[in-house]
Amino acid sequence: MSPSLRHASIDWSQDTPFARDFDDIYFSRDGGADEAIHVFLRQNRLPERFSTLQAGNGFTVVETGFGTGLNWLATMDLWQRQASPGWLHYVSVEKLPLAPADLLRAHACWPAFTAFANALQHRYPPLVAGFHRLVFPEWRSTLTLFFGDIADFLPRLEARADAWFLDGFAPDRNPEMWTPALFTGMASLSKPGATFATFTAAGSVRRGLAGAGFAVSKVPGHGRKREMLSGSLALRQAALEIRPDRGVAAKPWLQRLQPELAERHACVIGAGIAGAQTAHRLALRGWKVTVLERGLPAQGASGNPGAVLYPRLAPPAQALDNFRQAAWLLAIRELELLPPEDSPWHRCGLLQLLTGNHAEDAEKLPHANLPAALVERLCPEEASRRAGLPLQVDALWYPLAGWLAPEAHIQQLLRAPGITLRTQCAADRLERSGALWHVLGREGEVLAVCPVVIVASAHEAMNLKAFAHLPLQAVRGQVSSPRATPGSLPLATLLCHDGYMTPALPDGRHCLGATFQPGRHDTIVLTADHEENRAQLREASPALADSLEPVAAWTGRAAVRCQSPDYLPVLGPIPDRDAFLQAYAGLSDGKVMAYPGLPVLPGLYANLAHGSQGFSQAALAAEILAAELDGEPFPVSRKVLDSLHPSRFWIREIRRRK
Repeated sequence: MSPSLRHASIDWSQDTPFARDFDDIYFSRDGGADEAIHVFLRQNRLPERFSTLQAGNGFTVVETGFGTGLNWLATMDLWQRQASPGWLHYVSVEKLPLAPADLLRAHACWPAFTAFANALQHRYPPLVAGFHRLVFPEWRSTLTLFFGDIADFLPRLEARADAWFLDGFAPDRNPEMWTPALFTGMASLSKPGATFATFTAAGSVRRGLAGAGFAVSKVPGHGRKREMLSGSLALRQAALEIRPDRGVAAKPWLQRLQPELAERHACVIGAGIAGAQTAHRLALRGWKVTVLERGLPAQGASGNPGAVLYPRLAPPAQALDNFRQAAWLLAIRELELLPPEDSPWHRCGLLQLLTGNHAEDAEKLPHANLPAALVERLCPEEASRRAGLPLQVDALWYPLAGWLAPEAHIQQLLRAPGITLRTQCAADRLERSGALWHVLGREGEVLAVCPVVIVASAHEAMNLKAFAHLPLQAVRGQVSSPRATPGSLPLATLLCHDGYMTPALPDGRHCLGATFQPGRHDTIVLTADHEENRAQLREASPALADSLEPVAAWTGRAAVRCQSPDYLPVLGPIPDRDAFLQAYAGLSDGKVMAYPGLPVLPGLYANLAHGSQGFSQAALAAEILAAELDGEPFPVSRKVLDSLHPSRFWIREIRRRK
């Protein structure tokens, strides 16, 4: 595995990009865009295939070698000209991503693609290994970029390709890519009849594809290139035979399969950040969504005056399979796209003071190989300059971090077309009749009827029978809101230690937090908790803590979060518990056998247990659920999907019985 990254080394001496690493060109000087269209779009028959898609249908392209993004630009241009009502999913891997400046310069070569190029440049991920999901709802499309080696990419990809763009550098210049593992991996990730196209006609490539089950043809190339290869997957069973270890065959209790639905209608229970993001992501894809909230939106744990999007960056050994890192990067990338005149997002940067439990964080930084655009270590003097007031300790500086106005953001999400919000509706139980779920209220009244129900009501989910055995824990937390004083008003950044403190919010108060009290459900604001929040701040910055007004003048808010035993969200399909325990009982004795598929409660899903990280995690969690329901490529690896699956706890329960 090679999670460490660097940007591509580009030679621009001939006005078109030349890859020094591979001694090869990125695109033809004789019409690069025309070559992309001929080789990849026409030979994969994309014009006619796009034209036959219906609303709700998806089409997946997987590319080996993103490079300048030219093939994506050309595909997007075709996709928009075809005006298909479906969704396009484009997945690509890049070992040496272009630096943003090189990307911008390359895109200037194709003025016809300016709109798509600008959109990509504004969303282009930082130099961090792993999956990066970019969503373009205005074009009914997603782009999933994997930064890293293709040998790490293919085993992690959870997708079924309709078409392949084999566009790494030439086999003699890039032999590490053109291996048998590439061709067998392609077959295992392909839908029956999936097509491919590649600029090369090398015999090794032709034989490798044929050996993996593809029918291969030589066809005329573009320009001075006499021949190229194209074809399709000939063996329907190839996807099952070549990779029997892909997730579902090896661990059926962690299956994620697209449900068969008569209509795309979902009920989301809960209008906090998890529920709002879930409803929003589905509505963007054309779903009809009914949101039920027992009170008002953003009134539970999502209702604090300011939500800190705390960075969770991973060391190299964990970067490719790290949910928290991918989630935080997606969240801030999308918040940055909001119109500034009405944005609830405030990017002010975050200083993590290296005190208390975080004193050792900086020791890991030199080994993390993270770009300075994401994090760097500052001395006390530089940290003080960033903060706007004196600090006495070193700090880690996260320039992309910030705080969010929670209620405004949730209201924005819930305004998406296709969402119906019903407040003061408490879901009391779920009953299934035929292919539909009936969501019933406390008096037995029917609140919603639909084929899919997604429960995003935090710890209250345990009141529903199907969720009662999930090991969810309520955690009380209180934030404090002292008025800004002359000593605290200069604070310009988020300040984190074992707690956190925001700059002065629009109401003239800071937000300090938060206490952590597992097992408690009460929400009365307590003076003792204000004292605890102040004591945490005093340990990190005594002068700042002492500059605040007396605790007796503070206001605050207490709420109950929901947390799982492993601190990860609970995300995905809900099994039938009795059938589950019976189906996999043999695991208690370690039996190796052909276990049956996951017995689920059809159409029932969870998006729960985000703890204090909901605003950092909910967007990616909802994107995962949308991908699962619509049969899209997943935005994370199989390892991440398994780590979030609701049934992980029940499997551990069975195995402990041994």
